[in-house]
Amino acid sequence: MSKEFLYTLLDSMSVSGHEIPLQKKVIAEMTPHCDKIITDYTGNVVCVLNPDAPFKVMLAAHIDEIGLIVTHIQPDGLLRVSKSGGIFPGVYPGHQVAVHGYARTVYGAVVRSKDMDKADLKVDELYIDIGAKDAADARKYVQEGDPVHMNTYHQEMLNGFLSARGIDDRGCAYIILEALKRARAMGCSVGVYAATTVGEETTGRGSHWVGSAIRPDVAIVTDVTFASDYPGVDAKASGEVKLGCGGVLCNSSIGSRKVNDLMKAVAKEHNIPYQIESYMGRTYTDADNLHVTGTGVVTALLSLPLRYMHCPCEVCHMDDIENCIELLAQFLCRIDEHIDLDPFH
Repeated sequence: MSKEFLYTLLDSMSVSGHEIPLQKKVIAEMTPHCDKIITDYTGNVVCVLNPDAPFKVMLAAHIDEIGLIVTHIQPDGLLRVSKSGGIFPGVYPGHQVAVHGYARTVYGAVVRSKDMDKADLKVDELYIDIGAKDAADARKYVQEGDPVHMNTYHQEMLNGFLSARGIDDRGCAYIILEALKRARAMGCSVGVYAATTVGEETTGRGSHWVGSAIRPDVAIVTDVTFASDYPGVDAKASGEVKLGCGGVLCNSSIGSRKVNDLMKAVAKEHNIPYQIESYMGRTYTDADNLHVTGTGVVTALLSLPLRYMHCPCEVCHMDDIENCIELLAQFLCRIDEHIDLDPFH
């Protein structure tokens, strides 16, 4: 497991709609480890193992992160923004941000005033100060449409915990790519299609494109899920989920019980810890779109437990990352075209 690649993913910019620079890093990393790489016009990258195999298993994790988009430059040089994904505006005032301008990256501070001390702060009330003298000065570096993210990066914490911006879902992109590498080393024979998808935080377009193009027999979506081991979260909502106790299999109306049962059996055989959660409606992950592409795709969801989702300091545990990688790799080496996916059997 390469921490260097994980930290490259977590520290890079991939605000939803601006994923291509990070996708190019994925291609550079994965080219030696797969048989084929597929890209498409919406920005997805699919790393393929055994492309001639008749049975196709897709692993999917989105590469985009939440952030802001520059919408207006005021005469005084302050930037106005809109959201790209489900941000919490209240976490921004008084904090540093990185603005990936068309000319170069510049750094700024989000304006903080007493007027912003309210629970219902809106994104259109945010201002970014980049130190520009006026609009003309700002436009030397920045223009409308440029992406913005919190100027925070990965930090290793005590006892195997990790904090970073955008673990949702770059941490899971790392999981599926490392699982492909490991499955290859273990002699996996099914077709594996590890897709780092775009646009999940905004439109869900990436999963629809990739599911329609690849038409997998089975899709395992890997995303983050809410841990219940910190203040303010109620385990009764969907189940008790703790960091450091393994990946999370989801009981849901779109999740295949047959696939979940096989993953549980593989986990037990190899002593891989896992947890269970339940969401009967939409999962708000790429699974929702993948499940209904084409004539339908058998789908399951494996999640990485996360604290403080959609904040600049999301927290996960390295053991959970490793256990998710191992579970997926072992699963890929177990599943084949003989699996009975019919829920009526």
